[in-house]
Amino acid sequence: MKKVMIVEDQRIHREYMENIVKYSDSYELVTSVTAADLAASVCTDTKIDLILMDIAVNGSLDGIEAAAGIKSRFPNIKIVIVTSMLDETCLKRAKDAGVDSLWYKDASKENLLEVMDATMLGENIFPEAAPKVLIGSASNKDFTKTEVIILREIVNGLSNKQIAEKLGATENTINWHVKNLLSKTKLANRTMLAISAARGNLFSK
Repeated sequence: MKKVMIVEDQRIHREYMENIVKYSDSYELVTSVTAADLAASVCTDTKIDLILMDIAVNGSLDGIEAAAGIKSRFPNIKIVIVTSMLDETCLKRAKDAGVDSLWYKDASKENLLEVMDATMLGENIFPEAAPKVLIGSASNKDFTKTEVIILREIVNGLSNKQIAEKLGATENTINWHVKNLLSKTKLANRTMLAISAARGNLFSK
């Protein structure tokens, strides 16, 4: 049984992946953590064969940054990035970090297990290209990494103040990024941003 750690701060997605691992014949769930910067310490103390890790999670590091550190210290551990914020920048960063595979967070049970199995056999599984999602007058490919993270939190219902607290930024900084998002999309307000992103299924719930 291959030992798996899950790194995911959204409860619904975390429990979904936990159930996939728990009821599989080839994998054993060792632990789940909600912050990427905790993952390396777990690898130090516990045998881990495979990590399923989101990009935008709690902690001082995002999933790709944490993956790069883990691969440098534990090259034999396989890492699959599972995400709903897929863009060309994320694909490039993941490959540059030495991530073994990257796939969609909302993949079916069978699809995700196929990616996990192939990764454990030494294959590298990546989408051919990031999907283009229209949000107002812009697409997800027009946004910076920070803007994508902030947009996800807007979709999750957080206020600018709450987003600032979660990301360790000032509220003025978040306000500035939201203004940029509104300018790029030509949408009237943050509510319309959330609705447009949700309709485009940019962030699967």
